Amino acid sequence: MSEGDPVRTRLLRELWDRDERYYDLARQHVHHAATQPHEYAFLSRHLPAEGLILEVGCGEGSNLEALASPDRRFVGCDLSGLALRLARQAAPADGSRAYVRGEGESLPFAAGTFDAVMGISLLEHLPQPDRVVAEMIRVLAPGGTLLLISPQYGAPLGASPCRRGGGAGRFLRRLAVAHAGRSGAALGWERVDPLVLEGVEYEGDRDTVVEPELASLRRFVAARGVRIMESTSGLEWCTWMDYPGSRLQQAVRRACEALGRRGLPPYRDFGPLVALAGRREAK
Repeated sequence: MSEGDPVRTRLLRELWDRDERYYDLARQHVHHAATQPHEYAFLSRHLPAEGLILEVGCGEGSNLEALASPDRRFVGCDLSGLALRLARQAAPADGSRAYVRGEGESLPFAAGTFDAVMGISLLEHLPQPDRVVAEMIRVLAPGGTLLLISPQYGAPLGASPCRRGGGAGRFLRRLAVAHAGRSGAALGWERVDPLVLEGVEYEGDRDTVVEPELASLRRFVAARGVRIMESTSGLEWCTWMDYPGSRLQQAVRRACEALGRRGLPPYRDFGPLVALAGRREAK
């Protein structure tokens, strides 16, 4: 998010730099998720066993706690001074974790610095996700690993908590795009207005600003020299059936997920998650 983005400025001032409860909830979520054989197992499987690893949008540092190992050294980068203060308070004294304030659109690191770069529950909070993902690739060393996990609010079967309207028309439009196989290397994710900026109490992802989508992310990183090692929409781990919806919506979700679990394109990409592991090609 650029310095002049008004949505970013307000979220930072009114939530991310102000509300410790926001980070308490994030820590609780990470501690629970890390006990499950799902997203954090995916991350652990692809992270290098040793080396220097960057997390963009590190928040209070709980992801780095969950993924710590003796030979990994971490750098966390975030916009929020409050988040970085909480992260530093929880960091071990051995120097294995360092925290730096910086913007995702202009990361304060030299090209090729890191053995792995990751963003966890980051993409949905980026008004300019193209710029941030491109920066993550820039600071990744040749042969290094890119790891991204976020909710897939841009797929046909669901939407972010901040989405208003769309309904059947939105589903049909996105279904048609998925079957047509959209071309081009831009992400093109749709923006939404964060509910927390309208006075709604924060709960999960009410600070969402864009709706990520897996297929476009694969195209985007591949066009920038990242070879996909593994990607999934999470249908082997989770389901849209746990989300609210009408009877018709739930019936459509059930049918599409059944096709996706059989590995049929494009339905296999319709799950609730964006999870991608890629390797930057050596020049």
